[in-house]
Amino acid sequence: MDKITKNQFSAMLLITDAFSLFCFRGQISITTLMGFMCGIAIQFIMSLPVVKLYNSGGNIENSGKLIQTIYFIYIILWGGVLFSMLWQASDVIYIPYENSNGIWGKLLIAGMIAIVCLYASSTGIKAVSRSAVIAVGAGIVSLLVVVISALFNSDWSNIQNTKTNESFLTEISRGFFISGGLGSFVVFLGFTKGNYMKNTIYYFSGKIILTVCVILSSILVAGGIMAITEFPVVTAAQLSQPFPVQRIDSLFLIIFAVFSVFSIGVQSLAAAELLKKIIPQFRYLRTTSVLVVMIGSAFLFSGENKGFIYIIVTGIILFILPCFMLFKRSMAK
Repeated sequence: MDKITKNQFSAMLLITDAFSLFCFRGQISITTLMGFMCGIAIQFIMSLPVVKLYNSGGNIENSGKLIQTIYFIYIILWGGVLFSMLWQASDVIYIPYENSNGIWGKLLIAGMIAIVCLYASSTGIKAVSRSAVIAVGAGIVSLLVVVISALFNSDWSNIQNTKTNESFLTEISRGFFISGGLGSFVVFLGFTKGNYMKNTIYYFSGKIILTVCVILSSILVAGGIMAITEFPVVTAAQLSQPFPVQRIDSLFLIIFAVFSVFSIGVQSLAAAELLKKIIPQFRYLRTTSVLVVMIGSAFLFSGENKGFIYIIVTGIILFILPCFMLFKRSMAK
């Protein structure tokens, strides 16, 4: 089995988290930030059975086809959500699929991303994880530019004045919605070197820092027009002007495109890995098949990012199923 470092592991997952934040829809406020922080803390607690499972010698490979299939379906559907997010965000970052008659333009974008994902997946998890670290580095530079600009050039009263109509519990559920990459967290944690608990803490710490930086800078930059913007993070990136003669739109567009490819590529890698365990005879075109099904499932989602169903589903994937696997292992001894 290929082993990856905690930096590579976290980079692959944080790219998905960042892309989900880029595509986040609806108003955000400090209540949103607090709800997301609470949600991340809950997710970390939920992940502890996964850590214990791997520490005890268990893994997805010996979990049985039923559990592997559940994780496979979950990751496939999350990949579909990512495609749906991409199509919707394309309207505001000017990816002109509208010129290709709507649905055909969406399929064209999805097809081009799928081709890049296929190429990346063919190189294996080690190569993808190393490339993810480089992509995250570029993303950090871009994010720092926006954050620093927001800290020095924005109206700090936006923090107090920007409000949403959502309750704290609803904000927690919205945070869970953009955390669908936790299915690949369960799959890839077993590929990591070193201490599983330290690797888990490292990832969730990075997720907290990422979320704080993105949401806080978005409130500072776009807080004044939060009521009329559909994609607050994208709007904040478009409005941010850290340099007197150059806007940051083009840099954000590059980062957005790279992160979209990596996000979907990471999910396709995880799903293909599970498919190999579920149907060993399926040796060819696994990743291609996974991507085709993901694109098809994208039409099931409208992009709505509310609903406590996401908390329940994440609880099943991150907590209940690992607890069940731990119980089975204890009964087998």
